[in-house]
Amino acid sequence: MLLDHRHLAIPQTLAEAAAALAARPAARVIAGGTELMPDIVAGRKQPTGFVSLQRVAELRGVREEDGTLVIGAATPVVELIGLRQAPALAAAAASLGTPQVRNLATVGGNVMSALPFRNLLPALIALDAEIELTAGAGTRRVAYRDFTRAPGETVRTPGEIVSAVRVPILDGFQDYVKIGRRNAQFVAVSSAALVVDRAARSVRLGFGNAAPTPVRAPAAEAHAARHVDWDAGTLAPQAAAECARLAADAVDPPEDHIASAAYRRHATGVLTRRLLERAFGV
Repeated sequence: MLLDHRHLAIPQTLAEAAAALAARPAARVIAGGTELMPDIVAGRKQPTGFVSLQRVAELRGVREEDGTLVIGAATPVVELIGLRQAPALAAAAASLGTPQVRNLATVGGNVMSALPFRNLLPALIALDAEIELTAGAGTRRVAYRDFTRAPGETVRTPGEIVSAVRVPILDGFQDYVKIGRRNAQFVAVSSAALVVDRAARSVRLGFGNAAPTPVRAPAAEAHAARHVDWDAGTLAPQAAAECARLAADAVDPPEDHIASAAYRRHATGVLTRRLLERAFGV
């Protein structure tokens, strides 16, 4: 361990990081700092210590493992851009923040924020991703759909560190779109991801800022899958319109000074139809 102070630990391995966190239960885990530092500056959070993951090499990088993409939690978001094995995640990463933020922000930080408007989260829930959590006692995996309990709250227990995100490598169209004041620098007013799995003949939709947590729209997904001509790779326009209606009915969006709940509900339907049109050439 390069530095081991009662208020700050800078470990070099995941095992050291888990031990450092166990010794400092109130410390905050930090990697890029783009999630935590704005809250500290604004006075919303006052951590009593930090465990930095910046020098833990095993938490960085992307690799393939038995048909799964394993993304280290401390991997900068910029490294996901152009990721051919997960185009929806790549598109979400490309529209996150500014170039400076994308170089600092990490995949694990975006996941641990548990905020419904964060870019990567609709793609992760549509991809049926898994979150890997590591502590001194070992490692466990949690389906991303079960990971976020409420805005800012996850199922991570004290002493656990998000160590990786696991994404299945699928054959089929994927994309992510969002509505915001700008394409990058502002958080999404509404966002959506579409994942088509041709092998399973399934269509999956994930939405951001459409409920307290990222959500799916099972009825819309089932309707789309039933009406896709899987041999021709087409979907009838009326089926796309019905999927948009079903998706809008499935969400429970927030209302704030940026947009009304009604606007976000409408936007959910618009984004759903837009993605289906791209996927199936409607």
